[in-house]
Amino acid sequence: MDYDVILVYPPIMKNFRATDPPFGVMYLGRILKDAGLRVRLLDLNVHRPPQEEVEDFFRKNTAKIVGFSGMTTVYYYIKWLCDVVRRHQPEARLIGGGSFATPCPDVVLKYLPLDVVMVGEGEVSIVELCNALISGGSLEGIPNVAWMKGDEFVQGPARRMENLDDVPFPGYDLVDMDYYVNATAKRPSLLSYCDQRGIPHSDVSNYFIMFSRRGCPFKCSFCYRNYGNKVTVHSVDYVVEHIKYVRKRFNVNNIAFYDETFNANRKWLFDFCRTARKELPDTYFWVGGARADLLDREVIEEMNNSNFYEISIGVESFDDRILEEMGKGVTSEQLFNALSLLKEYGMAPSYMGLLYGFPGDDAKSLRKTIEAAKRLGIPGYFQYPLPFPGTRLYKSLRAKGMLQDEEGFMLQLRDAMTQSLWVNLSRFPDEDLRAMVEKANEEVQNVGR
Repeated sequence: MDYDVILVYPPIMKNFRATDPPFGVMYLGRILKDAGLRVRLLDLNVHRPPQEEVEDFFRKNTAKIVGFSGMTTVYYYIKWLCDVVRRHQPEARLIGGGSFATPCPDVVLKYLPLDVVMVGEGEVSIVELCNALISGGSLEGIPNVAWMKGDEFVQGPARRMENLDDVPFPGYDLVDMDYYVNATAKRPSLLSYCDQRGIPHSDVSNYFIMFSRRGCPFKCSFCYRNYGNKVTVHSVDYVVEHIKYVRKRFNVNNIAFYDETFNANRKWLFDFCRTARKELPDTYFWVGGARADLLDREVIEEMNNSNFYEISIGVESFDDRILEEMGKGVTSEQLFNALSLLKEYGMAPSYMGLLYGFPGDDAKSLRKTIEAAKRLGIPGYFQYPLPFPGTRLYKSLRAKGMLQDEEGFMLQLRDAMTQSLWVNLSRFPDEDLRAMVEKANEEVQNVGR
């Protein structure tokens, strides 16, 4: 087959079953299709074919443009894919985007045979960029793109979507949604919620992932934000219509909001709750990312009355000194109070994500976090900080003379997860740090169960 554009999403975390649709390329694919281009989305994360099959695909299917997206942990795979496409389709123009490319476009353009990198929101200019590449036009002035002009690195103007409602629903027809709808589950917190209210478990679906906003106004040192600190938000009407659409199309009524900070706008949150009670009375909600300092009894009660059954909070530590080192902008007291309120309303996170191994961490900071988890009665899981490119943590290490081989570090992160120790930032030798985290997890993993 011959296409105008093939968008490729690599396999990620291959030791785990794929559960999250590749929304970034699904949005772009939908926009390109709406513009009249022939588009194929090659989702390698679902079926995870052997490399021979992937190479055979590019022998049999050609495109004017091939785009790659993914996290830094799949940089190694994208490097291999670039070589495959270059060998079988030397005339194709290659685009990189997503969080492997946005934080360091100069690095990936130096080491990969890409023609251009999309930086940040691709929806802003993806059609303009593809038309220019297909026609041989100039890239000058196109927002959110970077390329090499000879030996010179060139980056166009940065631009965000002015109105997020202008972004259409994702291209659900471009991926195997039957797989994704069945790949998730019903969280234990939802089943408990249903039991308390006499709702049969069969009346609720597996959770279905959705986004209501982009960006995060906070500045945690270990967190990379594709969209920066400026938050843009879909209107309540847009989100409600999107939910109605997926309810009808996929027969789902359990929505997981994967926003970075769902509760960043109090007015929006209350407007959504009121509208959801009226228009989505038998739809249930899980929030994957919320700020503790923006949760109070009024907010939690409103969400509890609107079928929110679980609110996950970024915790990381209960030591104020370490929270300050992380740049979290919250105190241990705020975290503890918010989690206590959530537990009172039966909306506590299934587990708390915890980090240990920052330069300032010591035995006391670890013990403070363990004891707070025990007092709360909420299980947790310790992982290690991982300095992904683009994070303040990564930049500080670079400034100290560490991580000088940027591509080497990106290749080292092959399928990396924060459960494994990749870079030791702490004062402890590797073996001691691993032993401390392993013992701490034995203490907190089954708290309250």
